[in-house]
Amino acid sequence: MPKFGISIYSVSRKIEAGEWNCTQGIECLANMGAEVIELVPFGMDMTQHPEIVEEAALASEKYRVPLGNYSLNANFLMLTDDEYEAEIKRVKAHMDCVAKLHIPTMRVDCSSYRRPLEYCTPERFQEEFPTVIRSYNLLCDYAEKYGIKILLENHGFFINGAERTAQVFYHMRDRNFGGQLDCGNFVCVDERPEMSIKKNLKYATTIHMKDFYIRPETRDPGRASQFDCSNSWFRSHGGDYLRGSILNQGDLDIPAVIRMIKRGGFDGNIFIEYEGMEECVYGTDVSFTNLKRIWEEV
Repeated sequence: MPKFGISIYSVSRKIEAGEWNCTQGIECLANMGAEVIELVPFGMDMTQHPEIVEEAALASEKYRVPLGNYSLNANFLMLTDDEYEAEIKRVKAHMDCVAKLHIPTMRVDCSSYRRPLEYCTPERFQEEFPTVIRSYNLLCDYAEKYGIKILLENHGFFINGAERTAQVFYHMRDRNFGGQLDCGNFVCVDERPEMSIKKNLKYATTIHMKDFYIRPETRDPGRASQFDCSNSWFRSHGGDYLRGSILNQGDLDIPAVIRMIKRGGFDGNIFIEYEGMEECVYGTDVSFTNLKRIWEEV
């Protein structure tokens, strides 16, 4: 039986705005009934403010909810040698914080979310694939001493899609490495989530549950950008318009997705990752309630 949790990213607007600290974020999610919480360092960089590490640990203990994953944006591609070494060093500093919090898994991106689309081609993927594998092997080497498992999420527009991520998983199959399966992000590269989840579920260590509104490129909703996925319309690789929604209020077939995960026997952590335009506490709470209800119904 999986644990149903919430990513603190879902309420990170309040943390980034200075309205809440880490403790208040964890308290809010615990009060919603989260069985496990994912930390994301938006508005609370623990490498620059080590006191937040202690704050997170104390809040986890106080509200009796474990910290089950740590998600970090990172980029190891299209960099100079000095930039590459600095990025590896930065990620390792975050990993030191993860170890202090006894968090078992850490999602680390390998490509920038805002990588220009003209550099997200299949040809570039093949060219840069060796750097992807080298980077994850370096991170796995460092994580191994802590007993941490490094996770790849299907995120952004380059290392996304069932086929590309499966190639990475295959080459990292003998390492302390797994997947953070994001059930919504496949639409960013114009794939049907139900089909892509079926292909990638076997690699999943953790899961992100989210939902999107989807509009064809002929229906411009206004004020959309390519990359602004937080609280706004943005665009898929193929040009469709996307906007985060409350779970099961958008256009994805969430019951079908949850049924597939349940029947597939997944028993890890499932985190709500809410990024819609509604007030974030409300949107997160309804999404989490819907996740648990639909799991029972299917």
